Amino acid sequence: MARILIGYERGDNLGHYRRLVPVGEVLAALGHQVTLFLRNPYDCRAEITKNPLPFVPSPDLVAPNPAEREPKRMGAYSDIMTYCGFGKLETLFTATLAWRTLFDHLRPDLIVCDHSPVTCFAAYGRIPVVQVGDGFTIPPAQDEVFPPFRPKKKATVDTDHLVAVMNEVQARLGGPKVPSVTAPLRTAGRLICTLKGLDPYKDLRQDPVIGPTEGLQAPMPMPKTPALFVYLGIENRITPKFLAVLKASKLPAEAYIRGMTEETAKKYLRPGLTFYKSPQPIEKMLRRASMTVHHGGSGMALASCSAGRIQLALPIHEETLLNTQALGRIGVGRMATAKDLESDGAAILEETMNDAKRAERAKIIAKEIKDVGPFRPMERIIETCQATLSGR
Repeated sequence: MARILIGYERGDNLGHYRRLVPVGEVLAALGHQVTLFLRNPYDCRAEITKNPLPFVPSPDLVAPNPAEREPKRMGAYSDIMTYCGFGKLETLFTATLAWRTLFDHLRPDLIVCDHSPVTCFAAYGRIPVVQVGDGFTIPPAQDEVFPPFRPKKKATVDTDHLVAVMNEVQARLGGPKVPSVTAPLRTAGRLICTLKGLDPYKDLRQDPVIGPTEGLQAPMPMPKTPALFVYLGIENRITPKFLAVLKASKLPAEAYIRGMTEETAKKYLRPGLTFYKSPQPIEKMLRRASMTVHHGGSGMALASCSAGRIQLALPIHEETLLNTQALGRIGVGRMATAKDLESDGAAILEETMNDAKRAERAKIIAKEIKDVGPFRPMERIIETCQATLSGR
């Protein structure tokens, strides 16, 4: 049987872990030798305890950037590649060498990954790769450059420079020449695990959109009493601003604020507001909530859409901003910035919660998702992995 390396190089929280680990479990059950690579094993420690597959930390040689917690002015995926180290020879060379050292030790026959541009580059011409992502993390790569995230935007970096850096690294490490900035992401498999309506590249997509791997709910009736479910990260600067608005409101709310200390929780606590110390079952939380508040992550957006919930999104970077705009396009959500919350947070919260038009659209979208399904993404992923291994 084959040796398979599965994981993610970029991304925080548990979304990538929860998408990929079930793939690893199925492949391991089929007799393959599976090893995970994780960007954030500390954040995943509770999940690792439940799913004890062997893992290694993902090599991460990019210096921390405080601006990562704020929306970036990025025009295309090549800008993300620059942030990941593709713009500097010494950074990309060192990161690629780290990955190749890992490959030499683990000797994978296949890599299954999400949001892992350096991994794909290090494997280019050496090891077949199947990408499994939510749309944003797997941009269309059929052309010589990546398409812009939105109309009238363009990459802020010189893609010819990125190609030159990649080819210098390849020359020094004895790898094949890279013809374009998109070439490392033209992998053996490219499977998009989302709904077409939430794919930021839906009009350009040539890759198969196979549906979400987890998180979808059955449509739920609205609770009789309006209530909130809040899922945010305290490390993001917009979160304290929202918590101040939430504390001042009288709306019933349940919240899991990732990374929040007990001392901080006491600062914002009030009657009718419950803070949880650990993630709660999403089905239970959605059933009791008429609206969700989150950063615009794919998992929460999909779960809320399928359950039929209004959404208020507080985006923190380009991916969550694009997800938030998609929620606005389909009529189930709206966005709030830190400035919005400071100037008119109470009104935004009340108006969004009581928006009958959004509530009706949320109900319609939930039914549409149910009618389109059932999705069988795991079957497609495993089939693609097996076919790739057969052809290696």
